[in-house]
Amino acid sequence: MMRRRRPGLGYTAVALATLAFFGVACGTPAPKGILAVERAQDGGVRLLLADCPGYVAQDVSVIADTDDDSELVDWSVHNSGRTSSVRDIQVFQGPPEGWRTTGDTLTALREGVPYVANVNGNVGGRGLRGRVPFTVEDLKGLGSGEVLTWNGGDKNVKTDRDDFLHGDPDRCKP
Repeated sequence: MMRRRRPGLGYTAVALATLAFFGVACGTPAPKGILAVERAQDGGVRLLLADCPGYVAQDVSVIADTDDDSELVDWSVHNSGRTSSVRDIQVFQGPPEGWRTTGDTLTALREGVPYVANVNGNVGGRGLRGRVPFTVEDLKGLGSGEVLTWNGGDKNVKTDRDDFLHGDPDRCKP
């Protein structure tokens, strides 16, 4: 079955999916810097979660804005048990143990396409989420031991991997 695509709806689809994913209408707090994106040794993409005691990630996704798709293009996994979490997830590979795949229309990254990595979870029953906008070009610009993180707005920042993993405990407060 062929699907018709309407130019220009990609941004709208990504925005609506992000709003739905994070439940913005429910008063969820603003995202914090608990998520990072890095290039894995095998050339793939890995998402890292900050060391936040008691944090349980529920959903992790990468959403593409192809600028010509009317449908959401994403890769996502869901923590089925919601009782244990992971600290890193390899994108485009099978979900971690106890998780399940919930979106698989995005299977690889392309140059020139903006992406947003998202995590939605909680600490002690209070919502805590993170996001990182990035491109393939951003990932290629990373030096050894660097990751991409987010400090608000539409831009990411390069950060030392160890500083991200063990830094600022305030980011862990919902």
